[in-house]
Amino acid sequence: MKKANMIIGSLIFIISISSLNAQTQCKVLKPEISGSYVGECKKGLADGLGEATGTDFYKGEFVKGWPEGKGTYLWTNGATYQGEWKKGMRDGIGTYLYKKNEIDSVLDGKWRNDKYIGKVLSAPYVIEYRNNIGRVSFVRVSDRPYVKYKFSRNGIEANIFSNVLMQGSSGNESNNGSFTGFEQVKFPFVGKISFTAPNSFNSATLNCELRFTINEPGSWVVTMFY
Repeated sequence: MKKANMIIGSLIFIISISSLNAQTQCKVLKPEISGSYVGECKKGLADGLGEATGTDFYKGEFVKGWPEGKGTYLWTNGATYQGEWKKGMRDGIGTYLYKKNEIDSVLDGKWRNDKYIGKVLSAPYVIEYRNNIGRVSFVRVSDRPYVKYKFSRNGIEANIFSNVLMQGSSGNESNNGSFTGFEQVKFPFVGKISFTAPNSFNSATLNCELRFTINEPGSWVVTMFY
């Protein structure tokens, strides 16, 4: 009798656990991956990090039952997408690898509503940091690979500065009076320049600094207005 009670108790425990699992089972709303799910759950829906398997497979972030955020998707035909999702569709920045006429192909860039929009174009240049420099002008003048610095005070090109220190990710540094900058550079070029100069009223000395990245190849003239 005691043994029978133990068996009955064990069965009740198993049934209770099974019922609990059934109640807390997470649903995935995208039909192609709704077969099974392992991961975080909220209110009965996949929410957070998880893996979902159906005819296709997805691993990544979920929101309210849908792939949303960052994740990797594998189709049955072997194609894969790694990138950003929104409500079960490719949306944001991502890379799609697939075969076209038995040749490996890649679509890399921006997606919206599951459609490829195009490549993400980098800005020609980006100012990372500036101090005591009112404005900076970047002008591409030709194709020769160099970055040249000019200095402008009160709107007029000037040489009233000192203690020039330059750093560049590539190229040959030059500061010979007629050319201040880097020649034979490779792009993207990451640059930093610092110098000291009097303020507009000659009442104080300014510590000036500029950090930037130029992505587009060419001959660039960088003018700092201080």
